[in-house]
Amino acid sequence: MELTKNLTLGIYFPGDTTLHCLDPRTKIAGTTGLITLLLFTNNYTAYAFFAAFALALILAAKIPLGYALRGLRPMLPFLAMMWLFQIFFQKPPGSKVIFSWWLLKATDAGLHIGTLMSIRVLLLFLLTTILTLTTSMVELTDGTEALLRPLQRIRVPAQELALTMVIALRFVPTLAEEAEKIIKAQTARGVDFGRGNFIQKITHLFPVLLPLFINAFRRAEEMITAMESRCYTGGAGRTKMKVLRMSKNDYYSWAVLLAFAVMQIVLVAKIAPPY
Repeated sequence: MELTKNLTLGIYFPGDTTLHCLDPRTKIAGTTGLITLLLFTNNYTAYAFFAAFALALILAAKIPLGYALRGLRPMLPFLAMMWLFQIFFQKPPGSKVIFSWWLLKATDAGLHIGTLMSIRVLLLFLLTTILTLTTSMVELTDGTEALLRPLQRIRVPAQELALTMVIALRFVPTLAEEAEKIIKAQTARGVDFGRGNFIQKITHLFPVLLPLFINAFRRAEEMITAMESRCYTGGAGRTKMKVLRMSKNDYYSWAVLLAFAVMQIVLVAKIAPPY
């Protein structure tokens, strides 16, 4: 089982494209806006247009398409379960039964809602992946802190909050690598993770989760010790080696995002969903 091979979230893909060189505030705020827009998308035409825009971002960043889409593979089993759950348990008024098995009845409304939700989750994950592939951890920290800075007026620790979010994102590939090592070690000792029914497969994961959590807490303690030994005091009195400044490409990007948002809103407003 190779978890790190299919992991792209939290990994930076170096490059010198326009998308890589944008101000991190533009990329973070733009991604947040796109995710918000995605939550209100409710028809297949609008989703197809959104997917085309996401693919255009990948090509603009010169990221191999197969590499960018590789991170979606681990999500497919969970999406399949969510899709089946929606098919059999979504029964709004006016829906028709298209398939029945024992006590379960699949409806056309459930099929429609489940498919749209699956597409939404995939696109949401893809947008987040594009952000991390084109933005380093340092830039993510600086950009998030700058966007949260106005909240300091109401005593919200913007710098500490931004650092916590970025560290959590950075730990994703690290924990995946450790989980892969633990699974390979358990497999070498004779554990078969693919054997048995669903309950037995879940039980086989306990020897993996326990050392994984222990290693996570150990790494957290080591990071706390390292930060305290360097007299880290959060955002109090800290200056920036690189001051963030918007360029003309950032303003062009905002214009493109605004045009895309207007077209997406038009597609959502003109094409009504069946349910």
